[in-house]
Amino acid sequence: GSWNSCTSLIVDVGGEGKIYGGGGDGGEGGNTLDAGNPGVDGASALGIDYNGTTVNVASGGLIRCGFGGGGGGGSGEQNDKGEDRRAGGGGGGGGAGFPAGEGGHGGTAAGGGGGENGNDGSLNGAGEGGERGSRANQAFGGDGGDGGSQGEGADDGINAQRSGGEGGEEGSAIRKGSGVSFTLNNNGSVVGNTNQTGVS
Repeated sequence: GSWNSCTSLIVDVGGEGKIYGGGGDGGEGGNTLDAGNPGVDGASALGIDYNGTTVNVASGGLIRCGFGGGGGGGSGEQNDKGEDRRAGGGGGGGGAGFPAGEGGHGGTAAGGGGGENGNDGSLNGAGEGGERGSRANQAFGGDGGDGGSQGEGADDGINAQRSGGEGGEEGSAIRKGSGVSFTLNNNGSVVGNTNQTGVS
């Protein structure tokens, strides 16, 4: 539905109020002869599509973006004397947020050598990327990248014979619809961009 044109729309975030964006999932590690997959971007905390909205954040209140998932590690390969050894990349760690991002699956490789899964993020902490796979101590994939958290962007997956995936970007604290303006009265904490456009 839509608001009446005379509506005064006010969002009050009280002293114990918190609005979080969700964390992005970690990228899957590279499977046999594949690159690692990118981490998923973090979600935004608050979207505004009504022009003239007022957002009040009281002391102690919080609006915080979600953080991106780490990229999956690239797969590895080693050849000699008729042997073709392959190893998967580690999965990327999940980004911090609510809900937190899940760790990516480790990459698989024929004959073993799969990478480890990335670890899930938490509300405030990033998940660590999974360790690289190895085969016969000759072929090695790349480690998965750690997820992002406040003050720390998500890491790319490590390259091996195939490239690691890029870490996901953090979301916005507040996004707005095209042509929408709003007023922010912040006496608390707003973590993340407040000028990006696009509300789904």
